[in-house]
Amino acid sequence: MAILSVVVLFGLFVTSTFFQSSTRPPSLQWVMSSDNPFPSPVGGVPMTSDFWTSILFSSLYFSLIPIFVVRLYNKHSRVIVSINAIITAIERTIIFSLRAWQSCSPVERISPALTTYLQVSIALPYISIAHDVVALLRCMYVNSTKGQASLIDPQDSPVAASMSSSMHPLSPFHSASLHLSDDIHDDPKKRGFYRWVTDMLNLGFLAATIPGIIGNAHYRGGMDNESTANEVMITRYISSAIALFLILFVAALVVRARKLPKVEPVHVTLLLAILACNASSAIFRLLFMYHRTTSLTSMAPGSGNTPLEKATFYIFHMLSDWLAVALLLVPNIRAIFKTGMWGDWRAIDPPPKEQEWARKRKEAKARRSGLIV
Repeated sequence: MAILSVVVLFGLFVTSTFFQSSTRPPSLQWVMSSDNPFPSPVGGVPMTSDFWTSILFSSLYFSLIPIFVVRLYNKHSRVIVSINAIITAIERTIIFSLRAWQSCSPVERISPALTTYLQVSIALPYISIAHDVVALLRCMYVNSTKGQASLIDPQDSPVAASMSSSMHPLSPFHSASLHLSDDIHDDPKKRGFYRWVTDMLNLGFLAATIPGIIGNAHYRGGMDNESTANEVMITRYISSAIALFLILFVAALVVRARKLPKVEPVHVTLLLAILACNASSAIFRLLFMYHRTTSLTSMAPGSGNTPLEKATFYIFHMLSDWLAVALLLVPNIRAIFKTGMWGDWRAIDPPPKEQEWARKRKEAKARRSGLIV
């Protein structure tokens, strides 16, 4: 639902911006020197020197797509919890291809529509990746509340503690999980609270996404309108500030989870590494976005086009985003977090009869597959 809302909002604001752009008389004041400074584009505009860097990052993001396809094909690693990561990989492959094209075309380099699109595309993925982290955090916390009485279908929710090890002989974690389950009291009330908290976190990240869409989609308007330029700067700062606060809050929840049952060091380390990458992108944006420029092609400090500014952009924003995506797509998330394909998507536990039916169905299917002797 959050993804659908973001797509709809993105379409509305970008379409609105493009229509407004088409009704304006042609103007080059945002290319040449202007008396109306506007927010500097994050990452600057692609110069000739950006060609090979753009090709490199396009290749890096593209290299993650086959990994996701392989994971999706294999039923033991098939998972959709990290859906935002693969969307980011696909989108970044496209935008870096566009940046490579822009670097070879002086006309496209200063295209207001393309610049606006790239600003939106650069601004949002690290927030959407944090959504994936929240989904995995939910699996960790919900799993910790499941005792012997929990019989929820593992394909709909994190792996049920009641399932015997013989039903999951390929999982390297089944022995430890089974041993812990015998000593853990099932706690549906706490499980419901954890789900409510993660739902609120997802709404919080949506609150960070909406200002990011609004501010960056109106970037074209800020090039020749001081009021719109101020709106762009404020909304971009609101978006990144909310995102950074939530990322740090989620990191605190991950650290807290270390003492929960069934939570292993690899869970905490992996999620903290991803959140560190997300925080790097947010901090970079907060430190850079106060700059203004009078021309997209300006090489003045603060324009985003100097070699130092380009280097910090690629390292602390684009590379950190790639690392976050790789950490979600390369490891076998399903096995590590012992979750089903969709993660913990339920708002509440199913009725006992449905749980019992799910357990019997799984046992019957396992017997037919020869997994239970």
